[in-house]
Amino acid sequence: MRVLRARYRTGDEFLRHYQPAFAAGGLFFPTRTVLPVGEPVVVEVRFPELINKTMIRGQVAWHRSGQHRTKLRAGLGIEFHPSESRRRDFLLAMARGLHHPVVMRRHRRLPVTLPATWRRLQDRHTYRGTVEDIGPGGALLRPATEGGGWPPGTELVVGLSLPGSVMPIEMSARVVWSSQVPGDSAFGVEFRCRDAGGQRRLKEVVRRLEQMEGQARPLSDRDLDG
Repeated sequence: MRVLRARYRTGDEFLRHYQPAFAAGGLFFPTRTVLPVGEPVVVEVRFPELINKTMIRGQVAWHRSGQHRTKLRAGLGIEFHPSESRRRDFLLAMARGLHHPVVMRRHRRLPVTLPATWRRLQDRHTYRGTVEDIGPGGALLRPATEGGGWPPGTELVVGLSLPGSVMPIEMSARVVWSSQVPGDSAFGVEFRCRDAGGQRRLKEVVRRLEQMEGQARPLSDRDLDG
């Protein structure tokens, strides 16, 4: 999935690029590069009020050519995915100065969408869904059906299915937050590697995902918009 690196000098600049006309919100991304309408993308947002960069998923809704005479900038209209309402509201609140800064993560997160399973310790029932925004410290999990989320503190075994892997890679994790919104449930976990084997598995997951991310050519509004 293509990554669009959006950099803003201030929160106000981010708000000027925000597109409220989209049902789920979105951004105008200045660039002369044309992407197909409907192409899924991940926008990596940064502005000074954000301690951590924020990844938000969307798709190309439209593109326009620049007009030198009227100083109309070329660019893409990116509509956020409906499931990204939590991140969208967080970005808007930070840009408006309505949210306290969060603690900086020790590890960067990688934007992914991969099949995942999880179960409670000593419980055979397995739940299915997807893993997103994974890093060495943790990940975001989104259940495929209602009822697959757990309250903070729940100990889990998470299985990640990587491209090319025959068997899922299993790791211990603990739920640190949970959002049970109908139609958009998700929860965050921190990985708990209790032995050298678990640490090796986690490093292998991150290494392979970084290789996948490197295959997607990132676009930067600063680099491409002259």
